[in-house]
Amino acid sequence: MTSTTTALQVRGYRRVALTNSFTKAIADRLFLALIVGVGLGAMGLAMGPMFIALEETIIEMMASFPDAILSIAGGADMATPSGWYTGEMYSIMAPFAVIFVAIASAARAFGGEMEHQTIGLVMATPTRRTRLAFHKAVAMVVHVIIAATLMALGTWVGIVISGIAITLGAVLAMTLMLILIASATGGLAMLLSVTTGRGTAAMLLAALVAVFAYVWSSFVPMADAIAGLAWLSPWHHYIATDPMGQGIDWASAALLAILAVIPMVTGVYLFRRRDIAG
Repeated sequence: MTSTTTALQVRGYRRVALTNSFTKAIADRLFLALIVGVGLGAMGLAMGPMFIALEETIIEMMASFPDAILSIAGGADMATPSGWYTGEMYSIMAPFAVIFVAIASAARAFGGEMEHQTIGLVMATPTRRTRLAFHKAVAMVVHVIIAATLMALGTWVGIVISGIAITLGAVLAMTLMLILIASATGGLAMLLSVTTGRGTAAMLLAALVAVFAYVWSSFVPMADAIAGLAWLSPWHHYIATDPMGQGIDWASAALLAILAVIPMVTGVYLFRRRDIAG
């Protein structure tokens, strides 16, 4: 009796996983989002006490750093609390970690299933293609939000216990911009995976675009002749506006939102028309 009941439960779980495409899409990369979020949250928690302990040393170091080095960290003045968090976490480490969650979720949800020929199992259900693609796109954004929110929670706790002069609004502003830049890159990965049918290739291409955008935003401002072109990089709109120190630049936020929505909508449209083997 026990073995029969267990078998029925397993079959029931599989039926739910296949027929509820949104739940399945969330569950597929949930563990990755949680791991990244918890890791970044723990780091954010430690950054507050670390700044208090090293504040004088940090001020001395910042006085000796050339502008070129500061530009790599988003131009943040790490002698200030908001600049410390921006330079140490939100300029490089956090965005690339959350971007990894986004591109893994998006690329594997489409190209990965095509590569492994598992997409046919889902397509055999009554779920319509448009809804399936929409669910996978939204699931990617949910994964990004989970990772970024867990990081924000750890960061805020570290700020509170350290007594650092950073408001909750500043943390939320930085978190929103982090969600937008990661979702924009994830949207690109989704579009590439639908177009190529290759999850790994889509991940690599989207990651290369993200690295190029970061390099452009960091190094173009150093050359006077082309410094005015830094705005062409999405990364510039993410970090150069100093969300944690100055609040949200809504024009930059709107641009990043558009850069996220357009490839996702295009990907949904192309997925609806694409021949699916498997």
